[in-house]
Amino acid sequence: MNTTYINLKNLLWKAAFLFIISLSFTACGDKASLSEDVALNSIEAYLKSNPIYETVEINIGEVKFSLKKDKNDLKAYKELEEKGYVNLSLVKQKKKFLSKDSVFTYEVKLTEKARPFVLKQKKETVEVKSLEYQLGDKEQARIELTGKKTAKAVLTLKKVANDFSILGYDKNPHTDFIVKTFNLNYKKDKGWIVTKSK
Repeated sequence: MNTTYINLKNLLWKAAFLFIISLSFTACGDKASLSEDVALNSIEAYLKSNPIYETVEINIGEVKFSLKKDKNDLKAYKELEEKGYVNLSLVKQKKKFLSKDSVFTYEVKLTEKARPFVLKQKKETVEVKSLEYQLGDKEQARIELTGKKTAKAVLTLKKVANDFSILGYDKNPHTDFIVKTFNLNYKKDKGWIVTKSK
């Protein structure tokens, strides 16, 4: 067999081998690395601009409270008044005929102190934050790469209630936390960013 042919064949095999090796390195180099700190910093930044919270709607203006039926609500409004979030002015009190029940009508006004909690305001109702979910135990975070430039992080968010929570309904009453999954993508100009939470 011609030695030139054998040398050419060996040379082609070496070239093909080197090409495959270089492709492997290129593919590995294209994979964005993700540390736990980077992932948690991305999630913290996401939660600052996209906070996760629960809300409650409260009545303002002239609000009627039945002493029997709305006893707890009236107590909650009075607590909010003591803490400086609302002003209550008794407009009238009416005793129901042949009943031990009374109906109180109060003028309810929000104070400036309530403003940071207000999300939506209508003529007779206001939607306010009642509790917020914040980054909890970072050591419990589970972070994994799901692709070359994608990852997911599963972690707990702790409940942080505010004074309006006394009027709200807790969707998760049996825990002090919720478990959330965050999807992260690597962008060349921004680095790792959260694209979705569920």
